[in-house]
Amino acid sequence: MTNRKRNHRAVLALSALTCALMTGTALAQSEQVWPPEFQPMPENFGYMEPEESLETFTLPPGYSIDLVASEPLLGDGIVMQWDYQGRLWVVETTFMLNLEDLTAATPSSSVVILEDTDGDGVMDERKVFADELVLPRSLLILEPGKVILGESPNIWLLEDTDGDDVADSKTPITEGNYGALGGSIEHNPNGMFWNIDNRIYNAYLDEVYQWNGEGFEVDRGISISQWGVTADDQGRILRQGNSAAPSMSYVPDYYYGRSSVFTRNRGNHEWIGGPTRAANRVWPIRPTPGINRGYVEGTLDENGAMIELTSAGGAAVYRGTALNGSDYGNIFVPEPAAQLVTMSTLQDSGSGIYLQKAYEQGDFLSSTEERFRPVFTQVGPDGALYVLDLYHGIIQDAVFMSNYLKDWVDEHNLGDTHGVNGRIYRVSHENGTPSEPIDLTQSTPEELVALLEHENGWYRDHAQRLMVVQQQTDAVPALLELFNSDAEPVARLHAFWTLDGLDAVEPDLVISALDDEDRDIKTAALRIAEPFLSEGNQDVIDAFLGLIGNTNNDWQVKYQLAASAGELDDANRLDAIMRIIDMYGEDYIALDAALSGVPDAQVTELLNALFEAEQGSEGIRNAITTVVSGLTRIGSAQDVSDMLATIAAPDRPAWQREAALLGLEVVLAGVADPGLAPALPRSQAGSWTVGDLGERAFPDFNAEVNEADAEQAELLSQQRAANAPQREESAMTEVDGVPTLTLEEAPEEFLALSEDETLAGRIEGVTILMSWPGKDQ
Repeated sequence: MTNRKRNHRAVLALSALTCALMTGTALAQSEQVWPPEFQPMPENFGYMEPEESLETFTLPPGYSIDLVASEPLLGDGIVMQWDYQGRLWVVETTFMLNLEDLTAATPSSSVVILEDTDGDGVMDERKVFADELVLPRSLLILEPGKVILGESPNIWLLEDTDGDDVADSKTPITEGNYGALGGSIEHNPNGMFWNIDNRIYNAYLDEVYQWNGEGFEVDRGISISQWGVTADDQGRILRQGNSAAPSMSYVPDYYYGRSSVFTRNRGNHEWIGGPTRAANRVWPIRPTPGINRGYVEGTLDENGAMIELTSAGGAAVYRGTALNGSDYGNIFVPEPAAQLVTMSTLQDSGSGIYLQKAYEQGDFLSSTEERFRPVFTQVGPDGALYVLDLYHGIIQDAVFMSNYLKDWVDEHNLGDTHGVNGRIYRVSHENGTPSEPIDLTQSTPEELVALLEHENGWYRDHAQRLMVVQQQTDAVPALLELFNSDAEPVARLHAFWTLDGLDAVEPDLVISALDDEDRDIKTAALRIAEPFLSEGNQDVIDAFLGLIGNTNNDWQVKYQLAASAGELDDANRLDAIMRIIDMYGEDYIALDAALSGVPDAQVTELLNALFEAEQGSEGIRNAITTVVSGLTRIGSAQDVSDMLATIAAPDRPAWQREAALLGLEVVLAGVADPGLAPALPRSQAGSWTVGDLGERAFPDFNAEVNEADAEQAELLSQQRAANAPQREESAMTEVDGVPTLTLEEAPEEFLALSEDETLAGRIEGVTILMSWPGKDQ
């Protein structure tokens, strides 16, 4: 017996021992105690009929789950979205069906439309909208007959021009920048999430899009997270990493794409789970040794069950009507490796959003079936929560499959697919109220505006999107009336953003909104004001500047004020940013948002302005440290030399020099950046190296896919460099493989600081990685 087999069976023995100590079997949902009792390892690892699978599920009391679609109507779905008529679109793939057919570039995926034609709540009709696709990762329905599809390495506009629900036109929107053909499905862009701000957000891609009627307007952002994008009522973006609870963008991504100097981006992809790892905890209902790192000590608990998220994705913020009222605003995250869907609450802590698991010892939806693989969740037009089940024996991409997991797959015959399978489930609550169906394509502009007040967020979102995509300017009078009414703030917020999407916002409306009592309207007004700020509209600028120091200590308004300041015209930008830094810069999120708006060419000017500050507020100190770090990393030899001379100026106050030296030490001496978020406690998991258990099971395939990813990354890097503003070559280079700050002459004034014995050690510590002609002579 190999080491792999012995270790693998040791895990099973632990699980069997644990289960032997427990009583009870899988109970019918109506009889299930909550949290559910831990169940034994199932005897059946093979295919189960959908009705059998339903018997393996547990939910909290009051909830119910129903089958909506299954094979043969549905194949291996990974993404789903409802259209304006209430039909369900699904992206089907042939991802990891078995261990024999290993390919990442076979044209065998499809986009299908499922419809319930008899109103019984079960899909009964299937249409193939597009096929012969290569592992598409994202789908966005623009309007009837127009769909955006992310199929690496391109983004396509698929059009049905004759109304038969089959795409007869496929036009590239962007080419060569949406992942790699033949690359890893785990590391390709996805998302294509239309948010309330009429921007389209992605994961694993540094681009944010706006649809202009023909194609995309592109803003650079930050490549974030791995699989899935969602948002709350206010449009705050949440993304799902595979092995962590959702993170939130307090400040939208694209603001951080404005600067090449400042690489820290607090407030974007911000951990919101508190100071512990509790938000990552999961509670499988049975032992789960069949995961990629199940052999690693600390990955499974004493019951043999997974401890933390490891393959999560496809999260959704619940904004519907058919669950319990207390569920509104909670976020659902599917975890296919542990056969569960977890629920967490999102609450405003007064200084940000706080995410907390809804249950301490259980998860929202759990199954004892090995092949239950929830990969995507979404709220439907009826207000229910829908769960897309890939229904696979194999869930791990062969690129990263360990020897340990391959053994598990082989032992339990999980590569036997029983054909192509896929399921969709609907979850509701006995106290919930399903929303009545409405065909938005038959609604007038006035009726669509009225739907912005709907209690189901699905209708609000889609009514807004349809008006913006189709540029229904006839809706403007009704939208203005709604915005100026005493309707619920969320309805007014949708009306405001819809007006913006229709280019129907005038300066007076922005000025009024900047003074609104509702913090979400005020925050949106700051963003919507930006074109007027850039063009120098003095009335809007005055209203904007009047908010500095008058945010009522609201963290959301403060952060957006800082981010939007960078869009002010040249006459006002730096002064406003300086004031914001002085007032709010002790908060690194506000600081980074403000600095992101400083044009690269003005960073030195900003540093000089910071050095002119007479009083050393915490914000000014933090900014000096951050700007010095940024210039050290990116600045030219002349930029850096000038900066060092400025730091060494004889009349430089001690507090300024201290802040500047810290900035140098962060880059050149390995000192921790004080602006970084506090690190979470480390996972309890041990080493991944246990004999050959953790080695790649398919090294040749791994190398092939990695090569495709690397080639695409290089092409994308070249494209980004070609499109970036040209700047002088950075002084930070490599000398004999060591990062070195290469100057054109000795920084004499700076070196003279070492004559002060209190500074000598620090000067030596930062100059060790500097080089200049004759330094070592």
